[in-house]
Amino acid sequence: MSISNYAKALFSIAKENNKIDLLTYHFDDFKNTMEKNPNWVKLMDSPMVSHQEKIKMIDELEYDDSFLAFLKMLSEKNRLHYYHDIYPEWIQLSRMHQKIAHLHLYAAKPLSKQQEEQLKKVVQPRFPNQTISFHITVDESLIGGLKVVYQGQSLDRSIARELEELYTTI
Repeated sequence: MSISNYAKALFSIAKENNKIDLLTYHFDDFKNTMEKNPNWVKLMDSPMVSHQEKIKMIDELEYDDSFLAFLKMLSEKNRLHYYHDIYPEWIQLSRMHQKIAHLHLYAAKPLSKQQEEQLKKVVQPRFPNQTISFHITVDESLIGGLKVVYQGQSLDRSIARELEELYTTI
């Protein structure tokens, strides 16, 4: 089963049971916890630990039964480490369902709240019936301007890109 299929299967179950928000919260919590405890995932993927012991360890986690079943299935196949790759797929599916357009902004310097609101007004017409969400990264190499990335497509209006284009035309 591919990474995308794992995310789609979990999403399908969450949607069917009206638990998308709950499972998103649990997946976020699980991901953050595992980043702090990577040895737990290695232990769960180890063939040296019996399946019954793994099930018992997963049952000790305080998550929804649907999410626990998902973790048990990954653990049974010694693929719990896939959670790291499944997570972004899951987030994208849940945002699409919740009608959230998540834009990654790269700016040369931090943006004020007023600048963020102005930018939301400018991009909102491109995302009708969706809520705009920004993830802002300060990248001083841009010199000035912005670079916007959405689902792998980018709009680069930075001074660094303009200078690069000018250099290639000279």
